[in-house]
Amino acid sequence: MKSLRTLPLRYRLILPFIILAFFGTCSLVWLAILSQNTLIQRQEHQRLESFYKTFLHTLELRGQWAVSLASGFARNPEIAKALADRDRLRLLQLCYPAYEFMKRHYGIQQFHFEIPPGRSFLRLHRLYQYGDELWPYRKQIQDVLKEEREVYGLEMGATGYGIRGAVPVYWQGELAGILEVGFSLSEKILEPMRLHGDVDVSILSPVEGAPDRFEVVATTIEERFERRHSAYSAVFQNGTQASMNLKVGDRPYAFLINAIRNYRGETAALVEVGVDRSDTLALTVRYRRWMLGLGLVGMILSVGAIYIIALVFTRPIDRMIAFAREIAMGRTVRPLEMRPSGELGTLADALDEMLGSLEMSREQIKLYAATLEEKVQARTRQLRESEEKYRTLVERVPLVVYRLDKDGTMVFVNRFIEDLLGMAQEEVLERPRFWKEKVWMEDRDRIWPLMDQCLREGREFREEYRVRHRNGQAIYVLDHALPVLDGEGKVQMVDGFLVDVTERHELQQQIIQTEELRTLSEISARLAHEIRNPIAVAGGFARRLLTRLPEDDPNRQKVQIILKEMARLESILEKIQAYLKPVVIVPQKSDFNAIVTRVVKDLTPKFQGHGVRWDVRLQPDLPQLVLDQDLIKKSLEVLLEALLSYCSEEGGTLTITSASGPSAVIFEVTACGLHVSDDDIEHFFYPFTSRMDESRLLDLPLAKMILHRHRSLVRLQRKGEKELLLSVTLPVC
Repeated sequence: MKSLRTLPLRYRLILPFIILAFFGTCSLVWLAILSQNTLIQRQEHQRLESFYKTFLHTLELRGQWAVSLASGFARNPEIAKALADRDRLRLLQLCYPAYEFMKRHYGIQQFHFEIPPGRSFLRLHRLYQYGDELWPYRKQIQDVLKEEREVYGLEMGATGYGIRGAVPVYWQGELAGILEVGFSLSEKILEPMRLHGDVDVSILSPVEGAPDRFEVVATTIEERFERRHSAYSAVFQNGTQASMNLKVGDRPYAFLINAIRNYRGETAALVEVGVDRSDTLALTVRYRRWMLGLGLVGMILSVGAIYIIALVFTRPIDRMIAFAREIAMGRTVRPLEMRPSGELGTLADALDEMLGSLEMSREQIKLYAATLEEKVQARTRQLRESEEKYRTLVERVPLVVYRLDKDGTMVFVNRFIEDLLGMAQEEVLERPRFWKEKVWMEDRDRIWPLMDQCLREGREFREEYRVRHRNGQAIYVLDHALPVLDGEGKVQMVDGFLVDVTERHELQQQIIQTEELRTLSEISARLAHEIRNPIAVAGGFARRLLTRLPEDDPNRQKVQIILKEMARLESILEKIQAYLKPVVIVPQKSDFNAIVTRVVKDLTPKFQGHGVRWDVRLQPDLPQLVLDQDLIKKSLEVLLEALLSYCSEEGGTLTITSASGPSAVIFEVTACGLHVSDDDIEHFFYPFTSRMDESRLLDLPLAKMILHRHRSLVRLQRKGEKELLLSVTLPVC
């Protein structure tokens, strides 16, 4: 590599062109030879396929000829009568002279009469053999007997494979038998192929007991050679054609091997079509030599032309190099006198301009050196002021501002994190994975994949989720992270901020509850209106019917049951009407813990009756709340009784707590050992869906309405398989 760098420019320019010329010429010659060989092989293959189709056409013509001859004999009334009378001697007198003539002049080998149901009656080619059953393995005979039509094709018989034509023979409208005429698969079939002198055809049959060896049935090739190549077995087994090149004697051959199928469509033998490649190979070698010679001459001419061009091109460059060295040595030089054309002329002009700029730069450097120290001090002072402004802004902004490295490690966070989560800045930085660990457990399946995409793929992350305060309280935050990418598009760092959106989230929940209560009120009002008239009509008719029934009438008891149920419906309707009446709240400053204590005391007998254990943990010194004490007490009782209705027979556990939150008091009930479904949770506050006593079915939605009138937020959620958390947030006055 070092010696290459020290070479003159002209040789460094020539070398890659020589290499490119060499590879270009070699590639073109190689592609030309490859294209020539491909074209020749394609033509040879097309020619072999054409001869193969000619061979198949010959077999087809033989079959049509055979069935035509058989049909002509079958239409002879004397032959049909003799076959119907089962007269072998008469059939011999009528057909044997003709069979001998066709065998001697046309190669007819089979002339066979069969009688139903497929039994040999007379073989003119084997007079001593008859009476054997043919229909079990001769499909041609089966088709003729079944469909009574003429058929032809290649099929195995007692004398071997033959191209047979079989026709039905009728006498007086009845099927008298079958006549078969056939050609043997022998040298006689290959006679039309001998007209093409450079093409040889062979018919091959597998050797019995050796499936990988084939014997020659008929061939036009004079030299003998064994067919043990795997391609023969593959074609015979799969029925697909194969091509290969072999040397037979001292001559190269291209062979196409394909299957010969019998009447059943099975591979019965192979046909091997070959063509002598001697002339083709000689022509290929001659063309190859011409291509190589032309390529070598072209490469020599290219190298010579490249050398001359490089010499002319580099001569002005040598002059400009010497000029640049004089400039570098600080000598006083005059502008270049030479003016080459093209890009070199532009380079010469650029050197002249550089010389002028260099003189100006020297003067400016002298002037700049005198004031450099003063400018450095001013710039340093500006940077310090800018950094101080940025730090002050970041520390005082009412947001949590943070920075992560590319692995998700927290490397910076401002002091507002202490106001948001109650954790010191230093404590957060000691936990490198704090960005992901702060996410509330139930929100991690949704948020963590988005955080990973932000770190791995550089996607902007902007989501709302819950985080845990030091005191265990859930806080809703908006997290907005912006990845900083390097020049290759990879994440270098992530800057982001957290915003406390708890108040907005609670306001949204209150709006949702307001809409739910309004919808519930509308449904209840419509329900009360719709069922009022049917109840009145049904009750009136039932009372009139009861007055007209005698005391001993068996239907009197049924009518009384109807009246009882109608009375119960009227009672429910009255409760619905009471539920629809506006709730009047008389607020006053109240001690919430005292209200909870009274509720637990009043419900203690019911706790004991259900076998439920309870634990009350109330935070002292709660702020005063403005409440209607009676309505709040009644609402809390209803909520606790509703949870008791879902407890199992084995009992359960209720943990009742109160705590002070930001601008609110939080009342929570954790119930364990409950049998409750997701549908029960979703419809917990709906009327007529609770497991409470029917007389109190409307107490739950009314309790929720009362809490809502106090601007409270009520939430019910699952904590475990048999554990629920009921949370009521009461605003501080």
